[in-house]
Parts: sequence; structure tokens; C-alpha cells
Amino acid sequence: MKDKTISQAGESTFAPLPPGRILVVEDEPNIRQINTAALIHSGYHVDAAEDGAAAWEALNADSYDLMITDNKMPRLTGMELLKKLYASRMALPVIMTTGELPTEEFIRYPWLQPTATLLKPYTIAELVGTVKKVLREADGAADGSQLFKHRDMKDGKMSPAGEPAGAPWHARRIPPCRILVVDDDSDTRQLSVDVLVGSGYDVDAVMDGAAGWEALQENSYDLAITDNKMPRMTGVEMIEKLRSASMALPVIMATGQLPLNEFARKPWLKPTATLQRPFSNDDLLEVVKKVLPG
Repeated sequence: MKDKTISQAGESTFAPLPPGRILVVEDEPNIRQINTAALIHSGYHVDAAEDGAAAWEALNADSYDLMITDNKMPRLTGMELLKKLYASRMALPVIMTTGELPTEEFIRYPWLQPTATLLKPYTIAELVGTVKKVLREADGAADGSQLFKHRDMKDGKMSPAGEPAGAPWHARRIPPCRILVVDDDSDTRQLSVDVLVGSGYDVDAVMDGAAGWEALQENSYDLAITDNKMPRMTGVEMIEKLRSASMALPVIMATGQLPLNEFARKPWLKPTATLQRPFSNDDLLEVVKKVLPG
């Protein structure tokens, strides 16, 4: 559960006007309380969450100017929280405060690097100084557009109104192409999502053709990437429903064995492109870029 909102107290010597709203994410109660109290004393409005999962709930319920997060936490780590931010296009500056930086993950996913980092143990002065610097840079980059406060309240996503300097995950296509990934293998599905999100696409993922068909009826997509052999509804059956409904949507079939006999019998069900497993991340991105316009 998210900690109760703590109201502003003390002098606002260091606070922007109006005061910045900060989410502190830390599973260690003493550190969470100390950081929260220090930021309140510096004039900021502060909410606190005990782990990444509680923070994600808070981010979808409220609007913040900055998030300060630990990395190693139960239920959802700081890195996993950054991935969710990136996938949801929440334009929010982040300070990671941790005992050990996830350097290898930053190398693999450079677009997930936070705006700033603080290694534990750090002083309160270092914390407040970093917060002031990050918020000052964010305000300058927004240039009056209130980048970090334009929230689409319907789906909890931040509006990409501008691109602040120094925040790697903000630099992407506006609006990004929206892709639906349909695959019953959870590891393959997640890998595809990570690769596509990392290249700036807006991605939804479902576990089989039936769930894919439901998503396609409820949302608008620029591309569907689907496996074939899946429970409840195969990829070919999903494509057949698409064609019957006259949905003009490009489809990439990524599967271990292409249903060539079915394509021969019903050539109108052939997907826009195919990928035969195993394929590399580069193979996936190359085909996606060829299929999507622009």
C-alpha cells in the first residue's frame, strides 16, 4: 500500500513555485521516513511508497514532478519500475538511490538510465541538492509546457508534450507506433515487448489469439505480431477474424513452423511478413521497420 500523503511543512527555501511533488520509493522504512521528512522540510510535497508495485499504483493514480527510487525492492524493483515508466510513456525524471547500481542492465537498456543516481550512503544535503538540480533542469526543458504534469487521466499515461534534455527514455517517435504482441510463451512475449519498447514503440501483449482478438476490437493498433500455435485461438484463426472484419492491419507472424498449407489453401490469410524462430532481436526490429510506414 502507498504511504499516506504527507503535507508540506517548514520553510520552502529550496522549493519551486508551486512546490514540486515527489514520489519516494524505498522498502527500508527508516530511509523512506528520513528522505520524506528531509524533502518536506525543503518545501516539497511528498508521497512515499514501500516498493515498486506500490509506486506503480501511485503513478497511475496521481501526477508527480519527480520520482526517487531504490532498486532492490520486493514485488517490483526499481529497474522494473523504470521499464514500466518507459513502456507507458510517462515522461517523469527519476533519481535512483541505491547501494549498488544495476550497471549491467543500464548497458543492456541504456534508454532506462535514470536522470540522476545517488549511491548509498549519501547525505541529506546530497539528496536535496540532486533533487533541486533535476527539477530545475526539468523545468527548463519543459519551457512552460508543464511536461511532467500533462497526464492523460483515462489511462494514466503522461503526455509527450516535450523532450527534456538528459532523460534518455523521452527521445522517441511522437506518437509512437502501437504494436500488439500475441504469444503464449511468456518469456518470448516479454522479450519481444522489451525489444520493441526499447526501440520506442508503444506495446501491448496478450497470451493467445483469443485475447489478441479482444484487444484488436477494443484498441487501435498499427501492427500485430503473432505466434501461430496457441491455445483457444491460433494466429491464423486470429488473422481470419481480422480479414472477415475488414480490419486493415499489417500482421507479422513470428513462429517456429509457418502454416504454409493453410496459406496455400487460403492465400488471403497470408500475413504481411513472417519470421521463423529462432530469430534475433535485430531480425525482429528489421521486419517491424519494413512493415510499419514512416
